[in-house]
Amino acid sequence: MDDNLEAVRDSMVKGLGELTNFFGFSPVMGRLYGALLMSPDPLSLDELEAIVEKSKASVSMNMRALERWGMAREVWVKGDRKKYYQAESDLWQIVRSVLESRERREVQVALNVLDENASRLTAAKSDLSEEDQELAEFYLERVREMQAFFKFAQLGIEMLLARTGLPPIDEVESIYQTTNGSNGEEAAD
Repeated sequence: MDDNLEAVRDSMVKGLGELTNFFGFSPVMGRLYGALLMSPDPLSLDELEAIVEKSKASVSMNMRALERWGMAREVWVKGDRKKYYQAESDLWQIVRSVLESRERREVQVALNVLDENASRLTAAKSDLSEEDQELAEFYLERVREMQAFFKFAQLGIEMLLARTGLPPIDEVESIYQTTNGSNGEEAAD
């Protein structure tokens, strides 16, 4: 392989390892994905092991994770009994898989916790001292701000999963109003 081509491949492998680490995935997983993505042909575990310089056990474990996330798939190579893999090159499909498998669930968990805390604060407010009521109101304001953020994140995730255009403006305004406690009009400076 030409030195320039090898440098580009190695840079992509390294860069995808760093990128996946940023998003909370194993850097080895990202490097394996990079190796597969930059290969015109399916790669065996042995070839992947050589490219990412990790043990066969680590490569095998991370390849299973890539398969679970829909980032790679096992393919058959005629005349060879080894396992071969190919990258999923449709990045939108990968984003959809991650959003469906992880992000949607995490946002819902956050919303459930925030809803529970908002209800707890609202129910307890009347039994609190005046000082604690002020603190409860402060807490409630913060919780509502976070609820609005996560509702907007949920809307964005659903929009990406549906591959639709912009969300309905009334939904965005409703989230905005929840956060700012306004009727959607800009505050005067």
